[in-house]
Amino acid sequence: MTMDTVDQVVADWARQRPDLDASPIAIFGRIRRIADLAAGSLRGYLASYGLTPGSFDILCNLRRGGRPYRKTPSELAASALVTSGALTARLDALERDGLIRRRDHPADRRVSYAELTAAGRKLIDRVLEGHLDREEALLAGLSEADRKDVERALALLEDTVREASPAQ
Repeated sequence: MTMDTVDQVVADWARQRPDLDASPIAIFGRIRRIADLAAGSLRGYLASYGLTPGSFDILCNLRRGGRPYRKTPSELAASALVTSGALTARLDALERDGLIRRRDHPADRRVSYAELTAAGRKLIDRVLEGHLDREEALLAGLSEADRKDVERALALLEDTVREASPAQ
């Protein structure tokens, strides 16, 4: 492999501050770059369907939950890792577009649900296929064994970072 921008950043720090170990940048810098590159590639595709990554996430969350394709806002917020305000704005937009509807719990007025409409389910099924095709194309340069290695390494890194992070 040739030296890339992240390698150059680490090398620059080694010259400027040899007293510091800048090697974590080689991992976290690449993670950020990969996330940005992948998101940029996928964002345009989603926009062609009038979706943002956030709205796509909600529709996927509802769809993969199975029938009746509904969850409470709290359940959606927990899996989307967003504030309730951000979630409300996303749900409002999806409801305006006819992709979800809000339903009250039949026995508990304090509980409401966001539920996929037929149009929402049809859209997310179509968009998800193309989204996965694009993600597959982004990974095409990796063998199956390489993919498994990357998956294991990322899972290990996630566990390590979670354990080292302050309680949230």
